[in-house]
Amino acid sequence: MMREFALIFAIALLLLPGKLAAQPKMKAAYASISANFAGLWMAKEIGAFEKYGLGAELVYIASGSVTVQAMMGGDVQLAVGASNAVVSAILRGAPLVAVGSVANRPGMVLWVQPEITRPEQLQGKVLGISRFGSTTHFLMNMVLEKYGLKDKVKIQPLGGVPEMEAAFGTGMIAGAILSIRPASKAHMLVDLPDLGIPYSMNLMAVKRDYLKSSPKAVEAILKAYIEGMYVLKTRKEIGQRVLAKYMRRSPDSVAEPYDYAVKYLDTVPAVEPATIHTVLNWEGKGDMAVDGFFDNAPVERLVKDGFVERLAKERGK
Repeated sequence: MMREFALIFAIALLLLPGKLAAQPKMKAAYASISANFAGLWMAKEIGAFEKYGLGAELVYIASGSVTVQAMMGGDVQLAVGASNAVVSAILRGAPLVAVGSVANRPGMVLWVQPEITRPEQLQGKVLGISRFGSTTHFLMNMVLEKYGLKDKVKIQPLGGVPEMEAAFGTGMIAGAILSIRPASKAHMLVDLPDLGIPYSMNLMAVKRDYLKSSPKAVEAILKAYIEGMYVLKTRKEIGQRVLAKYMRRSPDSVAEPYDYAVKYLDTVPAVEPATIHTVLNWEGKGDMAVDGFFDNAPVERLVKDGFVERLAKERGK
């Protein structure tokens, strides 16, 4: 009798759908301790990856260029990092493709010390970035070129956002490009969206063979991200709690990062072609077609199939 029961129980387990079965695993790397990655963090915290059938581990790898290298080495399946790093890697032959973009405008500010009130006052000064090849490096170069300051300042790589904030606070650097104010004394010299330059803050990149062999996994990633963004923008208390955890701040100090995420991050992470063209122009490849650098088909299917609309109803909006 016991043997018969055990056999029936085993067969029942095999027939159970989805949730008791082992889920495919995916490791996602993000490139900075910045509110730009709030949608990814939220997706993890609310269990959205698991909800859509995908076990997910998030890892922090400072700098978009290093994040892309980690994916090329097979350590991660999804890299969320600087668009210039992703595009540059593809130009060098990396078999990558962007399947999403967290924001399609440069939602950052050139913050400077209080005594600096005009761009020309930066000449001869030290400006901080995270790493060479990062989003901060790319955008800093764009600003310097815009104001005729290229080769007239020293660019200092510091490692990451916390290090940039610390360097600014001690006066080691005269300015830095960051999404939020690095110190209470910092003031805005240039609001980069005002420059009117299309630029993806971070692209969501996968290997081409992963997109081909695991389309359902890529779809699950995008579903989880969209749900994470939806919750972030409609559940302020939860959003601030998640930001405090990942940004390593106290809960009462994340109002500005939260407001930034709500303002700049796109709920549906489609890639705008013009943002790819911006990077190609910078690389001297402006005559290249942008089609080979991104694939919006997975996101477009989710929109067409009514996923976003159903999600809004499910979440009570």
